[in-house]
Amino acid sequence: MWSRVIGCRLAGVVAAVVLFGALPTWSFDYARYQAADLDELLAQPRPAKGVDIYPARPLRLDVTLVSYAENCPTALLKKTMITAGVAKELVDGLQVLGCIKVRSAKGRELRIFVQDVVSSFLPREVPLGSPVTFFAIHVFTAPEGPGLLVNEFSTEAGNDPAKASSDQRTTGTEPPCGCGAPDFHPGIDMSNDRGGSPVQAVDDGVVVKVEEDEQAAVDVPDIGRCGRYVVVRHSYSNGHVAFSRYAQLGRIVDAGGRPIAPGTRIRKTDKIGEVGSGKILHFELRPVVPGALEPVAGWTTRYGADPAMEWSRYQPVNPRNFDPDTFGKIGTGGSPK
Repeated sequence: MWSRVIGCRLAGVVAAVVLFGALPTWSFDYARYQAADLDELLAQPRPAKGVDIYPARPLRLDVTLVSYAENCPTALLKKTMITAGVAKELVDGLQVLGCIKVRSAKGRELRIFVQDVVSSFLPREVPLGSPVTFFAIHVFTAPEGPGLLVNEFSTEAGNDPAKASSDQRTTGTEPPCGCGAPDFHPGIDMSNDRGGSPVQAVDDGVVVKVEEDEQAAVDVPDIGRCGRYVVVRHSYSNGHVAFSRYAQLGRIVDAGGRPIAPGTRIRKTDKIGEVGSGKILHFELRPVVPGALEPVAGWTTRYGADPAMEWSRYQPVNPRNFDPDTFGKIGTGGSPK
């Protein structure tokens, strides 16, 4: 399961799960989640035994946080997801170890499942007893109540869930991937339970850079090592261009196990590599737009003669804020540099 980490939360959604082996969306789709009342949900009929299973209904719930995540059995959650049609390999990669307790407007309490990526943020951002909005899916209903899985949250204080809430600039620690420094991390990190999991391209494009050195440095010297990585150039019908980079890979191979070389044309969701032994994927997105040139002194000296490093001239953006449909739409202003 894609987990969060630096720069922004990137939690998954079942039915549109953002998983290792796939980045099917560029952003977390908050609009999919329909406003719901927890008291009304708790009042709905329940089976006398067994469970009623649903196709991952997305709900937005305003509740009060009662407790942070504690370990809880997740076998039923995963079993019902598979029964509902979610691929077993995707469910097996889902990182959910805990449950949190929430309180409804009428004071009724419920334990709900929470993705590990989300639970790691709650203690830093939401004090116990505080109001919070959870973006969750309703997977099943048991005699004990509804089975909900939280994928994301936002707070009453107005935190924009698409922005960094625990940026490295405030923590003063290096990114887990090692690809950056306390004051600069040019992407997001996503973790997985297993090394060797497939990494897929986020969109159609052409491979422009393949770095096989597992000790390769970040494009800016002396701020960490990104290891093996692949860069893909995505060209849109209006002439705009964006680069995506996938770093800390274990192997750079396609679905058939064949090495991938610069110039390879790929389609969205094609396998372009495998997660390394560190079980972390560092992901970057760099649109080619006016004013986005990376203001790093000496770039021309280091990379000016290497066209494969063109991607590193442009500043990375938060992938969750990037809309490829708008960016690539015919008639939009601006032009790539």
